[in-house]
Amino acid sequence: MDGAVCKDDNGNLFFGSQNGACYFNPEHIIENVQIAPVKITNIKSYDNSNPSSKGTIVPITNNKVELSHQNSTFTISFSVMDFSQTPQVEYAYTMEGLGKTWFETGDENRITFRNLEPGEYTFKVKAKMRNQPWGNKFTSLQIIIAPPIWLTWYAKLLYAILIILILFGILRFYKRKLALESRLNLEHHQHENDQKLNNERLRFYTNITHELRTPLTLILGPLEDLLADKTLSPRQANKISIIRDSANRLLNLINQILEFRKTETENRKLKVGYHNLALLVQEIGIKYKELNQNAEVNIHIQVDTQDTKLYYDHEIITIIIDNLMSNAVKYTPKGDITLTLASNEENGVKYTTISVEDTGHGISKESLNHIFERYYQGKGKYQASGSGIGLALVKSLADLHQATIEVESEVEKGSKFTLKLITENTYPNAEHQVVKEVHKSEENNEQTISIETEDGKPIILIVEDNRDIREYVRSSFEEMYEVLTAADGKEGWDIAQNQIPNIIISDIMMPVMDGIELCRHIKEDMRTSHIPVILLTAKDTLQDKEEGYAAGADSFITKPFSARLLNSRINNILENRRKTAGVITSIPETESEQENIENERKNLNKLDQEFLDKVTAIIEENLCMEKMDVAFIADKMCMSHSTLYRKIKGLTEMTVNEYVRKIKMKKGMELINEGKYSLAEISDLTGFSSVAYFRQCFKDEYGMAPTEYLKRKQN
Repeated sequence: MDGAVCKDDNGNLFFGSQNGACYFNPEHIIENVQIAPVKITNIKSYDNSNPSSKGTIVPITNNKVELSHQNSTFTISFSVMDFSQTPQVEYAYTMEGLGKTWFETGDENRITFRNLEPGEYTFKVKAKMRNQPWGNKFTSLQIIIAPPIWLTWYAKLLYAILIILILFGILRFYKRKLALESRLNLEHHQHENDQKLNNERLRFYTNITHELRTPLTLILGPLEDLLADKTLSPRQANKISIIRDSANRLLNLINQILEFRKTETENRKLKVGYHNLALLVQEIGIKYKELNQNAEVNIHIQVDTQDTKLYYDHEIITIIIDNLMSNAVKYTPKGDITLTLASNEENGVKYTTISVEDTGHGISKESLNHIFERYYQGKGKYQASGSGIGLALVKSLADLHQATIEVESEVEKGSKFTLKLITENTYPNAEHQVVKEVHKSEENNEQTISIETEDGKPIILIVEDNRDIREYVRSSFEEMYEVLTAADGKEGWDIAQNQIPNIIISDIMMPVMDGIELCRHIKEDMRTSHIPVILLTAKDTLQDKEEGYAAGADSFITKPFSARLLNSRINNILENRRKTAGVITSIPETESEQENIENERKNLNKLDQEFLDKVTAIIEENLCMEKMDVAFIADKMCMSHSTLYRKIKGLTEMTVNEYVRKIKMKKGMELINEGKYSLAEISDLTGFSSVAYFRQCFKDEYGMAPTEYLKRKQN
């Protein structure tokens, strides 16, 4: 009936009513059916590198599956245990590790996961009957995908250790780098300080040497003068000679100390030139032959060829040979000493050898290996007193010259030292220079030259800060010259400008203004540029000489020196100036004479050339002026009368009036050669007061009257 309720015995409604009749309701039957539990039936894994493979069933152990990283693609199959419920079952799953969301698959009971990352996952699946709500019951499966070996925990530990080690290494490297940079900076500063200290030491040694050479000058100079005195008795001369020899030994020792210090501090630089080594060897050998006072010792010089040209440092080779020869003389009381220059070839390399062989006491085997060590002195019975630096200096200089020094010796039979130079060595890293040398022939010329000044005597200016040397030079020359003195370069420059001396002798190392600067001032001023300058120096090196020659110095004399040597040098310089003056003021008659005059003028200082050109131009522009005196030319040149007078006298060996007349005569000769003018016209054009005076001057200049000159020319 309508409205009737149909229930079962438990009170559950499973019948419906319609029109009062009950009928069966199947939905009510399904709701009361329990869903069977879900079971994971199998897992099939696939190789990632071969997706088309059929796959491999993976066993499930204790609800856990382990897969390798190469099999991270797999399919999970699951199903309820009651197959009768299968058509009405729906599934849902989640994969913890990828997310927590549940995904419904409907009646699909197979899920595929592709390329999962290594790690641990939990697969959960649950089921429900269609139209039923989802319950809380699920089945889970733990899935472990093993990482590759490079992602395992021990690999990561190794990575961590490596990273730590790398970081540690980087930090340590950076720390060492900072420490190294700090050390390099410290060493750089220390090197700079050492260099400064070495320079100061070298400067100190140089100054000390200078100070020691100054009193030696006052010892050796007067000794040389005394020995030249023929009135001395032989006994007195012998004593003075002993004193001189001792002073020379002291001087040589001072020079050795300075040279040794230079090589020790690496301040000595190699400066080579292409010269004939045979000449140097012969020169040194002859010197020792002349100085040899032992009649029982014979010194021989053997030179294979007189033309042995190669690159070498003149100063270094001289020092080496001097040391070897002096040692040979010292240890050879009787016998022979042979200085040899030879050439040979070893292993295809050409060598030039310099050897010093003696028949003296020789060197013991114990000492032979130590003789080149600094300050070493043998203990033999023939050991002479010495500083022990001579052969050490020789070895240092030989190494600097890229040469080798060898020694052969036998006790009581003698020794042989051999210096080997590579003949074809051009020394690309050395300084190549042509050194302006002063020939020793200058020292032997003692002719006194008189260049007359207004006062009748040549004027010499001595610039020296040491009063004793200044007085020694002044007293030595006061009879022949008018001697002016100055205590420093500044005072000397003031005197040179006011007095215009004929020659200046200056020390280099002086307060206020040194000799190099004084020389530069003199050569760069037109009033004084013609004055020859001789520099006195205790620094006898090529570098010092080059600096002096660059400043315009005419000559160098090394302290200590004798008055005779200085006088000889002065005479040579003044004689050369006199010859040059005679050439440049002569009137040429041929083209070769004209060329010779032009060459001599080129040898003059540039300022001196300009001076002569200006004076000559002033005279020629005012040629017809009858009274052209010193005052007129000095006013045109903006110079004082005395300065002009001394300048012209120093350059031409003529007074101003003589030079004016010389220019006028030269112009008169040119006018006569033209043949356009009479003698009276030429006399007027050249500024002579009368024809008779012109004839007289012409005859004085050329040795014949103008008419006689014309006749000779016509013939």
